[in-house]
Amino acid sequence: MGVLRGTEWRRARDAVRRSARVTVVACAGFYAARYGLGDRTVAIYALFGAVAAGGLSSVPGTPRQRARTLLAVLPLAMVLVTLGTWLAAYGWAAALGMLVVGFLVTYSGVGGPKLVGLANGLQLFYILPCFPPYAPSTLGLRLAGLAAGVLLMAAAEMWLWPAPCPGRYEDRLARAGRVAAHALRGLAGDPPRIPDPESWPEASQALRMSRVPPDERPVSASARDRALSEGAGHLRHLLAQTRQLAESLEKGAAPPGPAAQGLLRASAAACEDVARALTCNAPPPTRSWCRAALRAFESNRVRPREAGPYSVTTVRDGAIALDITHTADLVVVAARIVLGAPLRAGTASPEVRGAFWYAGRPTAELYFWRVLAHLTPRSVYFQNAVRTALALSAVRLVVGELSLAHGFWALLTTLTVMRTSAADTRTALRPALRGTLAGAVVAALILHFAMDAPAVYAVMLPPCMFLAFAAGSVLGPGWGQAFFTLTVAAAFSQVARSGPELAAARVLDVLAGALIGALVGLLAWPHGGTGELRRACARVLDQGTRAVTDVTDTLTAGAPTTDALPRARLAQLIAEASYAEFAMERHAPRRDGTASDTDFQVIMLVGNRVITMGQVLLDNCPPGALSAWPRSAAHLRDAAHRLRLSTLRFSHELCSGRGRPPPADGPAGGEPADSTVIRDVCAASAGRAPDPLLYYAVDAAIWLASLQRAIGAARTPRGATGTTTSPWSGGPP
Repeated sequence: MGVLRGTEWRRARDAVRRSARVTVVACAGFYAARYGLGDRTVAIYALFGAVAAGGLSSVPGTPRQRARTLLAVLPLAMVLVTLGTWLAAYGWAAALGMLVVGFLVTYSGVGGPKLVGLANGLQLFYILPCFPPYAPSTLGLRLAGLAAGVLLMAAAEMWLWPAPCPGRYEDRLARAGRVAAHALRGLAGDPPRIPDPESWPEASQALRMSRVPPDERPVSASARDRALSEGAGHLRHLLAQTRQLAESLEKGAAPPGPAAQGLLRASAAACEDVARALTCNAPPPTRSWCRAALRAFESNRVRPREAGPYSVTTVRDGAIALDITHTADLVVVAARIVLGAPLRAGTASPEVRGAFWYAGRPTAELYFWRVLAHLTPRSVYFQNAVRTALALSAVRLVVGELSLAHGFWALLTTLTVMRTSAADTRTALRPALRGTLAGAVVAALILHFAMDAPAVYAVMLPPCMFLAFAAGSVLGPGWGQAFFTLTVAAAFSQVARSGPELAAARVLDVLAGALIGALVGLLAWPHGGTGELRRACARVLDQGTRAVTDVTDTLTAGAPTTDALPRARLAQLIAEASYAEFAMERHAPRRDGTASDTDFQVIMLVGNRVITMGQVLLDNCPPGALSAWPRSAAHLRDAAHRLRLSTLRFSHELCSGRGRPPPADGPAGGEPADSTVIRDVCAASAGRAPDPLLYYAVDAAIWLASLQRAIGAARTPRGATGTTTSPWSGGPP
């Protein structure tokens, strides 16, 4: 609880600092224009320019990065104000413009957290001028006020109580790399030891996006963020495979042989180099450790220099060690991309081209492809953009038809209460209405008794604005709405004569905006990220297992390659976006006290591993190469098709929302594929050196078995059997 209280205290402190910064900037611009220049238009736009840039926007990054982002978005803000000013002449034109602007601004969030954080502020830049009075002659004054507010806010981000720099995801990746390096060195020792296994799940869990503050998550379309996310997935798999080796030793298996020890030591050195490079300004890591160890192991695996026959356990542990080194190699490449180190021609191996296809591509191109990938009704970004655009344009049309005074308050309310699901919208609706009603009552009393006393409103504005943002973040949205009602009453009473009817107009506008927003949220994709995430994960499993069977059939029977892997990659991209939305929603606990019966994060890792390892096998093993060993080929095909059949039911359960645990004895079909295939390889190794391609059957078998275990862990209710340890989660899901 102490840690939780500390986290809440830091969050409250940051909210107070941010509220004070916005209040000082907004009020300074407003008072300077209103009482210094005597211009009401400049005053209003300076006030709301600062509010939109600092109060309604949440830009991640360091203070300098936030300031640069606000300066970069200023030209777009001026375009939106100009567009709103010219379209305000006709209600239908303003509503149509709101439809287009609402969709484009909201959908731009697909590019990353900076654009998501700016969305509400950018919407306000169009909303404010698109209402009567239609006054294009004041456009210059409006733009001057807007520029003043945004520029002052950008300066304040750096010099006025600047927010602390957010944590770096690179530090989390480096900590996990050090844990992995320490564990691998222990397992490669003579005798081997298992150092501090309790730290492995903690290091793995720290990389999960749900455990990372929103402003630290590497979720943009840039190559750096993609590499951070990809490297974290590979490092989590490395930790899980390290745990597999540790469990094998705990069960009395023979320690790794010299060749496998070389793999583990090389992987440890690579992980340590990655950790140093990401945190200590050391040179970028190189692939030399892993490349040399992989070549030595492959040579020894075909022509062993070690005495004695290979057992099933020895071959299995060697294959897992090989997988660990391949994964460490990919982590090194990810770190090089993060650090901006060049990938030389020798580095662009087939597995790198498959896993890190974006390396070296321009950032604009990566954003373009992400925008195209999400132009589908199955994308949560697309759904949110359509939902928001429909709600805002409907509110603008209704406000225009009913000639509601101060109608932009209705659109602000819609932005406030709109969520990704109908349940969350209803939850936000109640405190918004209660807070607005309470604030309106107080505002009406103040306006009644101080109608012609502008000094009262001038004194009232700063504390009300400060509390509107601070109380909304610390105490809840209802308090924020109450004080924001008092804020707008104090601001508009200083630019025009106002009375208690201003508070009544505020209540009427809020009711209209809230009800229309709730209605659109109920009709347009009401289940939000939860329902879409289930469908997206079902598609990941469907496309992923289809790719598994296609890859296996290609290797064992020479079947022609298909577009199954690209389809699986696209399904994975959509599912990751849905998971990001899901993590931001409120979820009611189930009857067993858990939040969900499915570990969606493990499904994300399943999709990642299908794509990565499937590409590695296709690049290294020619089509039909394993057909020379019919028994091994048959075992692999059977395992791949059993995996697909067992996953089809799980996919149906995900879509329906009615999950059931798998059979306690595992999937039907007899002995796991890795044991049977490895036994065949051991038999083929007796007395002669087999073809090196035969060992790819072992790698494929390890791949299929780990996929089956992970899918079984993902579909097991977490509250049903205490804790379910996922082989890829590094601990309880």
